[in-house]
Order: sequence, then structure tokens, then C-alpha cells
Amino acid sequence: MSAARTPINADEVPVIVVDDAKFTCEIIRRVLKGAGFYDIRTANTAQQALEMMRQRKASILLADWLMPEMDGLTLTKRVRQFDEESNHYTYIILLTAKDGLDSLTEAFSHGVDDFISKSPDNKELLARINAAGRISQLQNDLLKANKRLLELNRQREERNSFDAVTGLGNRAYLERQLDNLMRHMESRGGGGACAVIRINDFEQLRRRHGDRVCAEVIEATATRLQQTVRPLDIVARIGEAEFGLLMHHDDLSRCHPNAFRRIHQALNLRAYKTSAGFITVTAAVCMSAIGPLGEQRPAPGEIVDHIQKHLDQAQLAGRVLTVEWPASAGTG
Repeated sequence: MSAARTPINADEVPVIVVDDAKFTCEIIRRVLKGAGFYDIRTANTAQQALEMMRQRKASILLADWLMPEMDGLTLTKRVRQFDEESNHYTYIILLTAKDGLDSLTEAFSHGVDDFISKSPDNKELLARINAAGRISQLQNDLLKANKRLLELNRQREERNSFDAVTGLGNRAYLERQLDNLMRHMESRGGGGACAVIRINDFEQLRRRHGDRVCAEVIEATATRLQQTVRPLDIVARIGEAEFGLLMHHDDLSRCHPNAFRRIHQALNLRAYKTSAGFITVTAAVCMSAIGPLGEQRPAPGEIVDHIQKHLDQAQLAGRVLTVEWPASAGTG
């Protein structure tokens, strides 16, 4: 076999050669070794090759098409499953005596990247292996970069999911948690309650006392909410003067206004200590009990919007107001 251009870092490209004929494996191993490939493993069955891949991934798999127990196409299918699970790409080349368009179509439809004629004098082998090494390196670099990008996006999303003033989650965070809660109820039952809490007449408070006092009221409200709710309840700041709250109960009947009465009292019956002295504010609390909603369940944002629309009514009522999620809403 004639020499061909070696890919970058050929000594770092792991190769597995699998053929039921030990002589063929050894010939290929020597050719690759002479071309600069040092990480070469050989197997005489497809099962051995799979076990090698589980122990340590390979960049290139060079396999015989026709093998006992498991042929090259079945092996390819198993490798593709492994690649998907491990976020890896293995370039697969089949060695075969088959030729013709039908064979090529069959190989590619099973996820094979390339195949070459099985011949000890095949001058194409090194050229194909070198190309496979370059493609495999590039593909795996892309997979790693994409994984890193997804992680950075996740971290950014987490950072962007929290309110800088209170340290609570924001509306996007609340909606994600509400979506998780609904999924949990669908699979395990129980009930949930979503409430929206608003500091009333906030703009009037700003005109009278300024931004600093408003910020102090917001921070104090966040603290009172965290001190009043149960440890696993979710509290978020979803607007300038609005907070969201999620509760989960094993029994939907427990998702009742009484569960929020303490919160209503903590916000409405105690004055706030600020740099301008003690200030009395009022808060509107509106909640909705949510059971399993099935396939037609609404988007979390729709539920929050629906509750927010009744805040003025809750303010006039001066108590925890309950609103039902309309059966026809969100069903299109």
C-alpha cells in the first residue's frame, strides 16, 4: 500500500479494526502503524469491538462487512446508538467484497460513512483512513464545542433567571418551575397553587418617597415572603412590584386561599421599616388552584397572565382572591 498524507495528530486518533480473520487485522494494523497511527486496537468479533468502545472511545472503526454472529451493518447500528448516548462521533468504514450501487446505498442507509473493497493490495485504504481521521477530529471538536456552548447558555440562562435586587428567581424562572410542577402532577398526581402578589399603588409610593424607599419595600417584601412560605415553595419576583408563588400539595383540596392567608397578613398588617420611617403599604394576593390539566394544559405564562388580570379585583376585595382556570382556555 502506498503512503498517504497523515492527518494532524494521527497518533492521537484511536482506531479499532475488527475482522474475524486475525491475519487481516494484523496486516491493517501494521499499515496504520507505519503511517503514524499508534492507538490501534484489533478485535475478531463485533462484540469485542463494542466492548473496546465502551472501555475507551474510538475515532475510526474499520470493520468487515460480513462477520459471524453480528455483521458490519448491525455493528454500525450499535455504534451509532453508543455515539448518541456518549456525545461522540465514530467514523465507520466497512471492508467488503461487495460492489455496486445497491451495496453502497445499503451501507449508507445504515449509517456507514464509507466502505472500500477488501483487498490486501488496496491502495485506497490509507487515503480513506486519513480522511476519516480528519473528519472525525473535526466532528468531535464540533460536538465538544456545541456541548460547551450549551453549558454556557445554561449558565447564562441561570444567571438571567434571577432578580438582581432580591436574589429571587424572575418570571422566566417561575414559569419553568410552574411547568415542572404541572409535569409532576401529571405523572404523580396531587395539586398545585400559583399566586401572584402585587404591592398596590407602587407608583404613588415612588412619587412620595423615591426609588430608594421603593427598593427597600421590595427587598422587605421578598424577605417576608421567604420567611412565610414553606421551605420547598417557590417565590419569584415577576415584575417591578409583583411576586409569584408556587405551592405543591399531595391533595388538590389543600390548594385553598387559607394557605395564603398568612402571607396576606404578613404583607398587609405590618408596617415596613424604611429610611423614610415606617411605611404602611397594601398587597393584593390572587391565587389559582391547578390540578392535572392533561394534554391541553396551557403554557405556564398563560396561567400567570390569567391570575394577574384579577389583581385589581383582589385589591378591592382586601383578601386572598381565588380565580379558576377556565376549562376552555388554552385549548385552541
